[in-house]
Amino acid sequence: MTVRNDVISLVQADHRRIEVLFKRLLLNQQDPGPAISALHALLTAHLRAEEDVFYPLLNAHHGFAQHKEAEVHLDALRRADAGTPGLTEALHQLVVSVMAHFCDEETTILPILARSMTGEELAELGAAFRDARQRELDALRGRPAEGEPRRATGRFGTGKTGVQEVLTTL
Repeated sequence: MTVRNDVISLVQADHRRIEVLFKRLLLNQQDPGPAISALHALLTAHLRAEEDVFYPLLNAHHGFAQHKEAEVHLDALRRADAGTPGLTEALHQLVVSVMAHFCDEETTILPILARSMTGEELAELGAAFRDARQRELDALRGRPAEGEPRRATGRFGTGKTGVQEVLTTL
């Protein structure tokens, strides 16, 4: 899937990636660790990048509340034990919350951006969103900030973690 670099395309592409992770978790609740870790990283980075980059432009206070609700459900999912009803319930609550948010965003917020900004402005906002999301992903993965020395991570010093392996398959 080729993703354009405007903010609308990038946000929607993240939404589709997160939906894929939801499907993976719904299909495999016995060994959900890698998918939950990948979901936590991508969803958290996505939400924070939205809050930092384009929500302030729109005064989108309701989006912040939806993000906090999603974070509470995500935390419950991360604490749930594999293969238990608690995991199923936490996943259900998270999916319902996040999908309602995506629907609201894609039918309300993103169309406002599309109507109110030029293509060039959407591309600039896209670059800012992509950079903010990557900074968040790097921080969540324990990567050093730009200019700091890198350390070996992941399995057998390859630098790839289970989260990275799952995210690269999306």
